[in-house]
Amino acid sequence: MLEFHQRCRRLSSAKLQEVFHYVLRRPFQGYHPYDQLKNYLLALFRFGEPDEQIFSAVREKIADTSANGIEQSLGTLCADDYIQWVKELWERRDQEPFYQQWPENIKKGRQQIDELRKSFGLTGSQSAQPASLMQPAALQFIVDAFSQPPVLPNAKDNEETILRILQHYYRRPGPERVIQCLGRETLPVVWKPAHSCSHVLRARNNLLWYIELLEKFDPMQFSDIEKNLLSLAIIYHDAAAEDVPKRDEEARAADYFKRDLQGQYPQQQLEDIAEALASKEDDVHGKSDQTISPSVRRYLRVLRFADRMDFIRCSGVDASFPGFCPGRHQLTVFDPWRLDLPSQLTRDFTAEPALKPDFQRQLEAAMHGAADLLQVTGSHSRDCRADSYIQTYHLKTDRTAIKEKFELTPLPLQNMENCLDDNVRRFIASRAGIHTCSSPDHKDCKTDRQNGITRGIHNSFHDLRQVQVPTGMTRLEKMQCRQGFSLLSMATQEAIAQEVQRLQSEGILMSLGTLTQQTLKSPLAKQVLEQRGFAVISEKRFRGYDDTGKVNLQEMLVPIPVGSVGS
Repeated sequence: MLEFHQRCRRLSSAKLQEVFHYVLRRPFQGYHPYDQLKNYLLALFRFGEPDEQIFSAVREKIADTSANGIEQSLGTLCADDYIQWVKELWERRDQEPFYQQWPENIKKGRQQIDELRKSFGLTGSQSAQPASLMQPAALQFIVDAFSQPPVLPNAKDNEETILRILQHYYRRPGPERVIQCLGRETLPVVWKPAHSCSHVLRARNNLLWYIELLEKFDPMQFSDIEKNLLSLAIIYHDAAAEDVPKRDEEARAADYFKRDLQGQYPQQQLEDIAEALASKEDDVHGKSDQTISPSVRRYLRVLRFADRMDFIRCSGVDASFPGFCPGRHQLTVFDPWRLDLPSQLTRDFTAEPALKPDFQRQLEAAMHGAADLLQVTGSHSRDCRADSYIQTYHLKTDRTAIKEKFELTPLPLQNMENCLDDNVRRFIASRAGIHTCSSPDHKDCKTDRQNGITRGIHNSFHDLRQVQVPTGMTRLEKMQCRQGFSLLSMATQEAIAQEVQRLQSEGILMSLGTLTQQTLKSPLAKQVLEQRGFAVISEKRFRGYDDTGKVNLQEMLVPIPVGSVGS
């Protein structure tokens, strides 16, 4: 609370209005305005009042939201009702206990910090500051321990290296925050909710497909070493986020990046990419890119694009996405012009579909793929496109399962790649008339139990994975396929057409479930398993202990893949 108070006191009037705008949009990102926004607004009311321009921006946001989205966010309220509620809250703020008690709570917070400082022997004339920014000398050894670099032997853009970086910088507190955590009864499951592992993995995916797109149109070419370094750099870009003040995040992340990879890559490239990483938000702070060398500038472009493309996790995906059109209210929605695109490729951008240049069509199709991937890899943001991904494919997002895939598992990169491939599989299956089954009686998926075939997707681990992604399909094509099938190479289009034909002919094989010993004895079961690439063999399996303590082994029939027989 005290840190919030001090930050708000430093805000200019314009910045305060931006904060109001962000907060008032929260109902459309999975938050309810009454229970969770009220105190947030009352706290901000201590420093100012939202102006009419902000209310107009909120109205535009509501106008871009689907009717279903508005009902989920506001219930029966309309835009005017919602804004009137905010205005009435402002008028009666003096009657609200939270607003009334704010000065007293701030005073108590300062007293508690003073007492804490004295307990550590930190007396003096320094002004009180939040405990999160304190580093008592007696506990410096903890800060030093958490400041040690990760061990990254043979660092490359692979699962092993990326996992170590995520574990070191994203799955635990940074050195500045570790003291704040001492004495807590519980610790957060996700240390960086606004800059999570899933965010940096999506940013890495954005970087790789964007480089592929740039190389396709030849304005920039990158060596394999550069691609490796840039992929690792974008994983590092939020390494210090939520640990240090916002203004220091990029510089600290660049220091970590250069320190950890020292000696493993050419020094000049390492320094140039680190400089680009440190300069990523300079344009936001009003600094010019003119002083940056051309080599650093090209790295800076792709790093900015990769990170800012995933800003849709915060802004949501509005109905006009990607939004390369004039007159669009950039404050309220994702702003594609902040992606730092090469000017020579964007000068002919237009909102007219028939007049869009090839680069714009390719870019927009891939951007839609990024929005699709966001929906299945963890975000509370709304998808207000006419063909919303979740609604189109009848999906139900499990936020807990998504969090486990990226924040808790040892295979976060593989899980992200699987999610991307699964999106391609859904697209291919839909072209074959196979969709996610949402019918309790399975009539919609035309299940043929006699032959063990279904024409619906019931899960991703068995049914969906039977759809084959073309082996030669590039990352860029995977991003583009749903919105730009005609943009794919002829080889990829033909491979998808063949898979569609196979699915229409063969359907999806139903899961066999748990097979009993009686079933495995039957010739028909053995025949079906053989058709699916399984052989039934006899193995001795552990079945407990006898009365004398000896191990009991029992002959049991076991289905195993044909390729592993005799191995």
